[in-house]
This record gives sequence, structure tokens and C-alpha cells, in this order.
Amino acid sequence: MAASRDKLVDKQVVVVGGSSGIGYGAALALLEHGAHVTIISSSQSKVDAITAKVQNAKLKGHVGNVRDEAAFTQLLLSLAPIDHLIFSGVDKIIRGPIADANFDECRHLFGVKFWGSAVCGKAAAKHDIIRPGGSLTLTSGTGGVDPGVTASIGGALNAGLFTMTRGLAQELKEKKIRVNCVVPGIVATELWDKMGMEDQETKLKKMGDALPVGFCGTPEHIAEAYLYAVRADYATGSLITIDGGGSLH
Repeated sequence: MAASRDKLVDKQVVVVGGSSGIGYGAALALLEHGAHVTIISSSQSKVDAITAKVQNAKLKGHVGNVRDEAAFTQLLLSLAPIDHLIFSGVDKIIRGPIADANFDECRHLFGVKFWGSAVCGKAAAKHDIIRPGGSLTLTSGTGGVDPGVTASIGGALNAGLFTMTRGLAQELKEKKIRVNCVVPGIVATELWDKMGMEDQETKLKKMGDALPVGFCGTPEHIAEAYLYAVRADYATGSLITIDGGGSLH
């Protein structure tokens, strides 16, 4: 067994959604631990911007759209075999009173985070994309446990990923692929821009101040959970909550 500090050296890791937010944070952490990282984004401009910014020979980028299952699966096959697959793709958070919900928009948004996770799980089950001993890590959110008063639909999406994680962990055990799920709480990312939040710095600071840790998390903080998921050989079917203590009531 490799020393803990060397576990990810030269491992092949694919991060879907790795051009922004917590996926980008995970990609940087994996690079720091010596892994070869391929980010997949739906935007060529984002891929180009990140690869130019990071300037690391172990980082590569590809464009892929999880809404197109056949094409996305072919992309994963072209990158195979890999050691770890991380899915952190999300278009926009589904939030707001259900009385005002646009179900067509909600169904569209499920197409990335929920069905994108399923596409990755199916590809891993059907094809030899992930090497035995490797892992698939999904991404949910604490809204799946406590949706509050404005996340009935978005919370259901996240809760569905809890079940998917545990189901896939059993389906993929014969292939010796571990499946876990990172469950972040409040994180300062670009998603708040899509949500139209004004005065973000002040509002996120206020939310962070109310947490037991006393601050709002960043992608760098959440990256620690992804490192655990890919390195912990004894963990599968796990929901890895990392929320600054926000779930403590």
C-alpha cells in the first residue's frame, strides 16, 4: 500500500464540473497531491481559461454535456481507464416557494445534477471506465436533509442523490468501485451569481458567522471532503457532510 501522502501520485482523476466552484477546488487539491486531473465542462471558454490559469502539465480539459448521454459516455470511454471519477456538475440551484415553481425549468435543472450523476453511474457500471479499486464520488447538498421553507424540490433532488449513492455502492461492488457522496453546506461559489444574490459578501459573511465554525466555506474547504472520498479505501456508500456545523441544531 502506498504511503498516505503518495496515494494520489500519478492517479488518473476526472472531475466533471471541474471548471468552477467546488469542482474546481477539488481539481486543484488533487493536482497538489500529484494526480493527473482531467476537468470536464460544458463550456470550452471555461476549460481554456482554467488550463491557461493553472499552468500545470498534469491538468487537461475537455468539453462534455451530460444531457447527451451517448456523447458523454463516449467522452468518458476515450479517457479510460481512470482511477477516480468525481461528479460535481450543477447548472443552478432549485430554490423558491413551490407555489412559484416553474416545473419545466426544474425538470431541466434535474438534467445536470441528478441525471448527470446517473449517467456517470451507468457508464461506470456498463463499461470498464474506472479501474478496480477506484471510486465514483457524487455531490449532493445539505438541503437533502433539511430543505427549509424554500427548497422542497431542490431538497428532493439532493435527497435522491443520497439514495443513488447507496444504491450504486452496491451495484458497483462487484467491479470493486467505491461510491460516496460529498454533502456540502453553504459555500461561497459562482452559483450565488446565478441565484441573483445581491451584496453577496455581506450576506455570506452573515451566514458564515452563524455557523459553529464561524465562517462561510470556500471550494478549498470542500475539497478536503473529495480528497477523503478518493483516498479512503474503506469508505463506500458514505455521505460525507461538510457544512461548518450547519446541520447541528
